[in-house]
Amino acid sequence: MGNKPFEEQVGWRNELIEKIKQYTDTFGKEFNFSFFNPPYYYSPVTENHKSEKEAMEFDLYKLRKADVVVVNFNVPKSIGTAMELMLAKEYNIPIIAFNYSDDIHPWLKTCCTRICESLDEVVSHISNFYLN
Repeated sequence: MGNKPFEEQVGWRNELIEKIKQYTDTFGKEFNFSFFNPPYYYSPVTENHKSEKEAMEFDLYKLRKADVVVVNFNVPKSIGTAMELMLAKEYNIPIIAFNYSDDIHPWLKTCCTRICESLDEVVSHISNFYLN
């Protein structure tokens, strides 16, 4: 989350959720899945946790149960993102990324199932491949 303002932390995630919901409505797909938006639970800005271990354990607990992980590479040097990607890869969870830049370490790119150029491409890819 890179110590970005709370609105930035949740904004792109909420936009993704709304766009996927719109997609399912438009194409008559059944909407029976849930989303996990981490900053609503633990965020460096809100400090809802007593320790970083608590926040990390909860985040990784939720990640292990995910069907798909979406990563925004807006903070390319995030150690938390690196750890989450590796765990998702180990659990064979598809990882869809966007906001690619040349600052992304090759290992992070290698963990990704697909790297998209925009949030709209992420929505399209998830909707076409994972919601059918």
